[in-house]
Amino acid sequence: LYALKQQDSWPMPFTDQRQGGVGEVAVAAAMSFSTRSKSSSGSMDLLKGSSSYSIHFSPERSKLEKDIAKQEKKAKQVLRRAALSNSDQLLDREMLKEVINESQQRWLGCLMLPVTIMYFTFYSIAASLHEDVTNSHLLEAPIRSKLVPSLADDEDPTPDMLQGVSTIPEVYGFIENTYLPLFFKQTDDLGNPLPRDQWSTIYQYSRVEGLVILELERGPKVRCKDDFAQNLWCYPTDQGNSVENFGMPWDMMPHGADYYYNGTDPILGCEHEGFSVTGCPGVSRRLTLLRDDLTPKVPQERDDGDGSVKYRFVFDPNTTYARVMARLQYLKDRQWLDEQSTVLVLKAYVLNNQIEVPRLMNIIIRFHFSRGGGVFSTINFQGVALTTFISWASILFDVLFVLMLLASTAFLARDICKAMMARVPRSHFSFVNIISWISVVVGWGNTIVVLRSTAWRDSIRSDLAAYMSWPSQTNALAFADTADTVGEMMEYVRISVAFLHIFFMIRCFISLKWQPRLEVVTRTIYVMANDLFHFMIVMIPTFLAFAIAGMMIFGRRLQDWSTIQAALSTCFKIAMESEFRWDSMSAQDFWTSALWVWTFVPLVVLLLLNMVLAIIMDIYQQVRSGVGNTMTIPAHLEYIWNVFRHRRTWISYPALYSKVSNMPQTISILELRQAFPSMPDYQGAYLVKECFNKAKQIARVGVDPSVIEQMVAAIHVSLGEVQHDIKEMKRRGWLGVGFEVGNANEREVIKEILTSVATQQHWMTLTQKSMNVLQARINNMDEDTSPQGNIKAELHASGLVIDG
Repeated sequence: LYALKQQDSWPMPFTDQRQGGVGEVAVAAAMSFSTRSKSSSGSMDLLKGSSSYSIHFSPERSKLEKDIAKQEKKAKQVLRRAALSNSDQLLDREMLKEVINESQQRWLGCLMLPVTIMYFTFYSIAASLHEDVTNSHLLEAPIRSKLVPSLADDEDPTPDMLQGVSTIPEVYGFIENTYLPLFFKQTDDLGNPLPRDQWSTIYQYSRVEGLVILELERGPKVRCKDDFAQNLWCYPTDQGNSVENFGMPWDMMPHGADYYYNGTDPILGCEHEGFSVTGCPGVSRRLTLLRDDLTPKVPQERDDGDGSVKYRFVFDPNTTYARVMARLQYLKDRQWLDEQSTVLVLKAYVLNNQIEVPRLMNIIIRFHFSRGGGVFSTINFQGVALTTFISWASILFDVLFVLMLLASTAFLARDICKAMMARVPRSHFSFVNIISWISVVVGWGNTIVVLRSTAWRDSIRSDLAAYMSWPSQTNALAFADTADTVGEMMEYVRISVAFLHIFFMIRCFISLKWQPRLEVVTRTIYVMANDLFHFMIVMIPTFLAFAIAGMMIFGRRLQDWSTIQAALSTCFKIAMESEFRWDSMSAQDFWTSALWVWTFVPLVVLLLLNMVLAIIMDIYQQVRSGVGNTMTIPAHLEYIWNVFRHRRTWISYPALYSKVSNMPQTISILELRQAFPSMPDYQGAYLVKECFNKAKQIARVGVDPSVIEQMVAAIHVSLGEVQHDIKEMKRRGWLGVGFEVGNANEREVIKEILTSVATQQHWMTLTQKSMNVLQARINNMDEDTSPQGNIKAELHASGLVIDG
């Protein structure tokens, strides 16, 4: 233990993190010590010589010797901390320096933590005010419930519902019975005619503006290329859209051509309206709404920029309902929808001026005609508020968010400038700072988009005003194109704003590391990431295997299992909720379905998911016990208050670190007070408390198992050195510091002399003690007034008794 005690005799810097086994260190120590040249200046010289003797060995031997010294030093530090954990008066210098560094970083982080939290809060409030989701829901809900009504689990949809449409005749039926009556209402609830200026009013307060547009895309009709189907017609969806005129010939129509586009009140604007891309100078199973994961499997709407490959047909809200129905009948009679149809899009534009701000709603329904048979449908509502700032609160929180954005930008710019001035720019780009920079850049981008959206809204208002002043078909189509473009852009903005909340939340989550008690959560996630990574190597293939197996078993019958994306989502839902539709899953192949369920639920739901929870709880317990009694949020607020309160006398952290670095390895609390006499009591108590909390970490969590081998090896080597030094001192005749006698006879004589001196010293000590006792008694007699005291006074007067 002599080597561990001599803490300042190790010249090797401790930078190596190598963790060798006991055998390796012991063998290396034996190799180095067996060939080591012995110094003749005592045990201290032997220890100090450990940094110079290695020049006689090969580089490999020298590296082994350095590794041994480093392991010894690390073990010494661990033992020191274990000893200091039981002391309430001593502080370790390195521990105190760690506390000072952490306090400085924590202080800077705490200054930015409120800014980060307010950054997220103001952004969330501002985004919520801009989107106005509540009013959007109130506007969309009645229309959505009419087009896509909610159904019970045991209720089947009808063809008048969007989710019940599965054939071309049912598409016509849905348009005729549900869609057009909703948007072309010309009578009140009692059947009384409405004034012309109130036509197409929906649910009292909303009104259709512009045209109701039907856009059709068609695929080509070609001979099948397969040998066994050469005599059949095929309708591919991957060879572009058809641009040819189509439709039943006029001579086969129920009415002549004059009925449709000639005469005093023609139904059509031109001969081939709806059947030309140039326009004028459209017993099976029930299908539900199209899922996103099925979308790539059905014909898709093509975007060729100018829309020249779409057959467009419109309905004007300013015309009578009978004329609207006649135009729809024309499409049915001339067979607008046929086997070449790929995608049919229905568009309606509804304006509401009664809510807080005017809001335009684009209602887009798409019918996808699958080449596997059947029709799939989707519905999308694109809401656009025609005013950017809906209230004074919206402006206020936008300004507050920009101020927090400026504060974050200034802080990061200051930090990177300091790093560049110190010529260490890379030190700035830590993980926390990278996330902060990304959030700042994205925040400025979002601010620019919000300002840019004002111009988008102005373009809609301008085209809408032009249409209202002159409701021509040209102005209506221009308004529709602008509404489609802006609605699509605002849809992307809305999605990006939604996910930016999650990203900004991650930044707040990372910033919590500067609060010690909250850091437990972030630290737990960081520590468990490695275990979870290895666990997911087992979990993901298992989960994927069950999803693919479920798709193979149930996908032919159930849409929830028909694609790999749907199967993964359904498996995840079962794993999280532990609920599934057993009746539908087991309707066919009962035992196969039962085998899948009986293996998936115990293995994935019960075993693997509970293992995840076990990993998380175990690591949280370790992290929590390692942190110890750290500052709570109220204590942290008190700390910040005291820093501002004692800002005149508060010792700066760089000054603390500089002076503590020159203090002894072990510092007492009194020495710390004497070194910083002007330090506030709160700052001193805080440093001492944090040091004690760090020192007691070993008592809370024990020694890291990876260090135990190093400690054992270091102690073994040190004991070997002590034994060697004792033998060497005995051989040289060591009798004291700087006093050696090599001859045995002379050594015996010296021993007898030293023994006599020690004996005389002992008797002199006893004599001195007796004299001190006698003197004390005489002093007590000086204050005595008794007869004995008077006798003593006479003795003093006669000179027979002298003090001392």
